Amino acid sequence: VLDAEQSNSSLVYGDSFILKIFRRVSPGANPDLELPLALAGAGCARVPEPVAWFESGAATLGVLQPYLRDSRDGWRLALDALADGRDFAAEARALGRATAEVHLALAEALPTRRLGRDETERLVAAMDRRLHTAAQAVPALLPFVPGLRAVFAAASGTAGAGVVQRIHGDLHLGQTLRGADGGWAVIDFEGEPAKSLDERRSPQHPVRDVAGMLRSFDYAARTHRPWNAEWAAGSRAAYCAGYAEAAGEDPRTDPVLLRAYETDKAVYEVVYEARHRPDWLPVPMSAIERLATPE
Repeated sequence: VLDAEQSNSSLVYGDSFILKIFRRVSPGANPDLELPLALAGAGCARVPEPVAWFESGAATLGVLQPYLRDSRDGWRLALDALADGRDFAAEARALGRATAEVHLALAEALPTRRLGRDETERLVAAMDRRLHTAAQAVPALLPFVPGLRAVFAAASGTAGAGVVQRIHGDLHLGQTLRGADGGWAVIDFEGEPAKSLDERRSPQHPVRDVAGMLRSFDYAARTHRPWNAEWAAGSRAAYCAGYAEAAGEDPRTDPVLLRAYETDKAVYEVVYEARHRPDWLPVPMSAIERLATPE
C-alpha cells in the first residue's frame, strides 16, 4: 500500500498494476480518470492509460493503471541531485518537454477557448480574493499584500491571457515519474485537493501548471542547507526551455502572467503549510517575499 501525501490510497498488484482508491468522492467525472483517458485517445504516451475503473452512480471510486516499476518520482530525484551536488538541468529540460507534450495532447483532445480582457480581469480578481482570504488566515502574509496585489494588478492590465484548456491542475515534482529509460511520465490528475470538482475540471491557462513546477524546484532547493539558489534558477530555466522546445512557445515570453500564477500558487502554499506542515511555512514565505518585491 502506497500512501505518500496523496488524496487517494494506492495498492500495487504484482508490480504490474496500481489501484488508486479515491478518498474524496464527488458526483461527476473525476479528472484522474477523465484526463488520462483523453490523453490515451490522443496518443500521448506520457501518462499511464487506465485499464479499468469502478463507479457508484455518477462518482468514480477508483482507477486501475499500469504500475511503472523501476521508476522514481521527480521529487526524490531532485533531492538526491541536491544532496550529491549534481546539476538537474538535463532532467528539468526533459520534464519541461514532457509537460508541453501533455498540454498539447490535452488541447487536441478536449475543448479550448481564448480569453478576452474581461475574463482575464475576472481570473486575476479571483487571485486577489484568494490572497485576501489567505491573509486573514495567515497573518504573516499581511505585510506583503500590497506587493502581491501589484503583481496581480499588472496581469489584469494585459489585453488577454491567451488560450485556456484542461491542464494537470496540481503539477509538481512529486506528480512525475522518471522511468529506467530516462523518460518522464506525469501522474495524479485529480487537481488541488482543496478545490471543488467543478473548479478542478474548469479550463485553465497552461502557464498555471508551469508555475506549479517552478515552485516545486524552489521547494526542493530550499530543503538543502545552505539554500542552493543557483540549482533552483538553473532547473527553472531548463524546464522552461524544454517546454518551449516541445510547445513552440516559451512560458517566459509573458513574465507578467507567469509571475501572477506563481504568486497565486505561493499564496496557496502558505495556507496549506500553515494548516498542515507549519515547519515548512518558511519555504513559501521566502517566495512570497521575493514575489512581493518589484523587479
